[in-house]
Amino acid sequence: MIGDLFFFPPTSIRSPYYNLAVEESIALHLTSFGLVGGVRLWINPRSIILGLSEDPKKNIKPSVLEDFLKTDISSRRPNPNAVYIARRASGGGTVYHSPTGNINYSIYVNLDKRKELFSVRDSYDILLRIVAKGLAKQSIGASPKGKSDLAMEESGVLRKISGNAQFRKKNCIVQHGTLILKKELIGEVSDLLLHPPEEPDYRKERSHSDFLTALPSSFSTHRFQNDLFQEFADYLGVKTNPENTDFSFFGRGFSTFRKAVLKESEIIRRRKYESLPFILNREIPT
Repeated sequence: MIGDLFFFPPTSIRSPYYNLAVEESIALHLTSFGLVGGVRLWINPRSIILGLSEDPKKNIKPSVLEDFLKTDISSRRPNPNAVYIARRASGGGTVYHSPTGNINYSIYVNLDKRKELFSVRDSYDILLRIVAKGLAKQSIGASPKGKSDLAMEESGVLRKISGNAQFRKKNCIVQHGTLILKKELIGEVSDLLLHPPEEPDYRKERSHSDFLTALPSSFSTHRFQNDLFQEFADYLGVKTNPENTDFSFFGRGFSTFRKAVLKESEIIRRRKYESLPFILNREIPT
């Protein structure tokens, strides 16, 4: 295998269940393959993603839940007119994804190699600051707020641009987050989600439309993925060029790792993430 870390670029849109299963499968295999870490950028179809312990009825509008129960969630090609509901492996609140309204990023770290991340609070602070440095390369001033948000100031008011969450498997920490690209997504959030049952202090009971904001229209996702990967590599002390294909998850150097991840992800997707008992009630079939 080439290198100590990998980069998983955005691919064609797949179901949220596929994406979440790949997320968990990478964590299950990362340390056994001796990797230090990795970065992934990914896109979901229109999807509401529940935190591991979230109650759908307390977070999602009733009509949206009713429509979801009529949706075929097993299709490999997402229905662009549907709004999927999924439950992720990490905690935190409920978020909404869309193909054009946001981009998702994930950071994977081998805890055996970076023991300073064992503390949840410290790990959030360190990893959020890496993301903020990546954004700063495009003159975007974002900083950690609350437990796991990134916020930026607009007209003297702090507004959220990114929510983040973590889970840990097999001594791998996974921190994933979403970046809002377009303000149209915020209108959809208001249409689909209830006011969250819990909120960070700096929200101050503001509505979705008053609390959330989008990155500037000049923001380049392609540049950000390179900058984020470079900042992460610098943190790990790995020398790399962000355009170097030797670090690609789809390159020859990662073929064995990739096959193991994708094979495991298919099992996890069918058994867990596409299971209605898990999505709606956090019950994992045996």
